[in-house]
Formats: sequence, C-alpha cells, structure tokens
Amino acid sequence: MAGNITTKLLYQGCDTFLQAVLKKRDKINEKQLQFINGNTDKGFLNARWEKTATRNVLKYNVSNMTALSEYIKQTMPQDKYFAILSQFQKIVEFCMSATIPYDNILLNDLKNVYFDVEKQKLYVAYLPLLENGYRSANMIKFLNKLNKNANITITNGTVMQKYSFFLEEQMNAQKDKGGFISPKSLHTVLHDVLMVPEAAEQQLSSNAAPVNIAAAEVKSTAPADDDSDHTILVNRNRNADCLAFLKDENNREIPITRFPFTIGRRPDNDLALTDKGTVSKEHAVITCSDGSFYIEDKGSANGTFLNNCTDNAKRISKEQLNSGDVIYFCDVPYVFTVNASDSATVIVGDKNGAAARKADPAMAKKIAYLVNSSSKERIPVFVYPFTCAELSGLIIGRENNGSRHSIFIENISCPSLSVEGCEVPSGEKTSIFSGCNFLYHGIVYTFYEEN
Repeated sequence: MAGNITTKLLYQGCDTFLQAVLKKRDKINEKQLQFINGNTDKGFLNARWEKTATRNVLKYNVSNMTALSEYIKQTMPQDKYFAILSQFQKIVEFCMSATIPYDNILLNDLKNVYFDVEKQKLYVAYLPLLENGYRSANMIKFLNKLNKNANITITNGTVMQKYSFFLEEQMNAQKDKGGFISPKSLHTVLHDVLMVPEAAEQQLSSNAAPVNIAAAEVKSTAPADDDSDHTILVNRNRNADCLAFLKDENNREIPITRFPFTIGRRPDNDLALTDKGTVSKEHAVITCSDGSFYIEDKGSANGTFLNNCTDNAKRISKEQLNSGDVIYFCDVPYVFTVNASDSATVIVGDKNGAAARKADPAMAKKIAYLVNSSSKERIPVFVYPFTCAELSGLIIGRENNGSRHSIFIENISCPSLSVEGCEVPSGEKTSIFSGCNFLYHGIVYTFYEEN
C-alpha cells in the first residue's frame, strides 16, 4: 500500500492486470493517462481507468510479464542487474524530460514493477493524477530493497561495494530528501562511478555478448588458500579457437582454453567458483586425450556427478564427456559443449556422424522443439540435455529405459515454473510429453517431439 492505494492481481480471460484502487476524490489526469499509454515503449505499463460510485480503479496490463520481486530471485549476472537499473534510470529521466512527476511511479513494492522476459524490458506502473499526495515513489527504498533481494552473481566486488555504499548514504540522508534521487544523480552513479556503459539497457534485448562492468575480468590477487569471498572469473567472450566450453545456468559461456582445465573454489582455478560453499578448493578437472574429453573428480568432499545430481545419483571418478552433458560440481550445474559452428549437435566420439555434421551444419537433425505461445517463435532442440538463454534455469533431458524413453524438465534455479498446471519447485524435475504445456515466468511454452 502507498498511502491509501491498494494493489492486487486480477485475471480476466487470457489477460492479467495489476489493479490499483484509489479514493473517489482522487482526480485522474486524462491527458497524462493518454500520454503514458502512448509511450509504453519507454517503460510504462498500459493503464485502463475505471470509475465506480465509491472509487477510482486503474488496471495495468501485465499479461506475459513477471513481477520484478519474482524475476530477481533467479540468479543473474552482475552486468544484467545493472542493465535493469539503467533501464529504470532511463524511465525516470524520461519523466523529467516530459515534465510529468516521477513521484507518480508506483514503487512502494517490488511486486508493482514488472519485467517482460521475452522483450527483456522493465515496466513501471504510473499514477496519472492531477494531484499526487501518496508519495508512492520512494526511489531510495525501492533501489535498496531491490539490491537486498536480488540474487546476483558478483563479477566485480569493488563495483558492488561502491553501489552498496551509495545506497547506504542515500538511506541515511533520505529523511531530508524524502526518498528522492534525481535522474542525473542516478545516471552519474551508474555510468560515471560504476562505469556501466551507456548502452547497458539495450544489452538486455540484444544478442550481443554481456556487458563487462568495470573490468570484471581482472584476476584476483588473493592467496590461493584464502577461503573468503572473491571475484568469480568468467571469460564472457568465447574463443573461436577453443575446443569446448562450459555454460552456466545463466547461459554464460566459459571457454576451455587449455588442458587440464581445473574447477574449484580456489581463485587460481581455471573456473573459480569462489562463492560456492559446496565446491571443494580443487574439485574437478577436464582433460582431453585422443580427441575425447573427460571429467575427473579430484577427491572433492561433495562429489562430481554427470547428468544427474539426485540423492541416489552415482558420484563419478572419471567419465568421458559428450557435447550437451550436464556436469554437477556437487549441486552446481554446467553444460559441457564442443565448440563448433553446430556445437549443439556435435557428439564427442560419434565417429559416424560428427565429422559430417561439422562439415555440413545443414545435416543437423532437430529432435524436438518448443513453441512460445506469445511470440509463436519455435526453439529447436538438437540434443539432450537441452538449455537455452530464453529458458535460463531450466534443463530438458531424456532418460532411456530399454527400447523406451521419457523426457523430463528439471528446474535448476527458476522461481516460477509449472507443468500442466502443477508447480515444479527449484531442484525438482517432472516428466513431459509431446504437446505438453509449461508456464515459465508467465509465458506458456509447448513442447513437441519430432517423429
């Protein structure tokens, strides 16, 4: 609630609305209402005004969107987090340039701000009032709450520390400022102090490589045996010359540029999982011999697993890898992929088909596909286990039982997933079938197997 404004979700037909209820005496500025509805591309939720005998009601269309409070629960890279903040800064800046009060942005709860996963765009609810006495836009509290609740993979601790100090200073001074941060101040912090590129907000909707925030790949100089938190070193640009790469649950790619390739909690590992308490200092190693790749456990405390990390899963000592295999360093999943133009279809050791597919990507055979009900886009599946950037935090896999097989969907880190109306909590999996529907962050996808 902001002042006397109450909000709740409504479901009408196939649409979902965020409803804000105001007092009858609150006067709606119809010109402002038309203005925000004409500028939804700037980050405003489309609003509909309904007046009753006792109250004014604003209904914001949030169909196929996810509340920011839920979206930030998924693990996201640091650059994506700051890109979302940059989008918010742009919205506030637009309000100033259009001479409409940004105090009217409904920021009292993260549930009232929405994120379109498909468009990768932030949207806010705006109150088009002639007079606003609600003080609904306490930007300092909003940004502080967002920072505390976001699940961020930190790639530069110094940048995050600077931002946290900025929020702390603003929180201490907010009694005098009333929760106000000017767009210029926020722009200065993001772009001048934290060195977030001006185009960061556009990175969310582009296919470009993720933005590197303030030299995120500078290697830590901490002693190798120090178990305190360190920067997670991730090379975001895949080297075309590397033989293979690992992909994390946020679909970031880590090139395997040398062998043996070491994985562990120590910062001097090739893949340093310094913030993962379940991973050992020297957990595992990937090697290459005679054109084949292998994963070998180095006596880790919690084990290494291949394609299965359930309670009854078997710990591996050394196993050959195929492209598409999911390696679990205890409970931390990475997808192993051979680096080729059609890497999703190349199977290491497939002597009969791999070379031909490598020479002619057109020979790659699609085994299944997903259909996005909103965009009608088809997402091809060439190999199991399957992951993609659009469905971050999910794995679709196949289990064989003699002449039969079953397909499953596994929730690795998605906070909002249901299959045929049944919720699938994080860490669990359930069977799916051709024609099966599942709801991912408010968007319906249908899974189909090819004949």
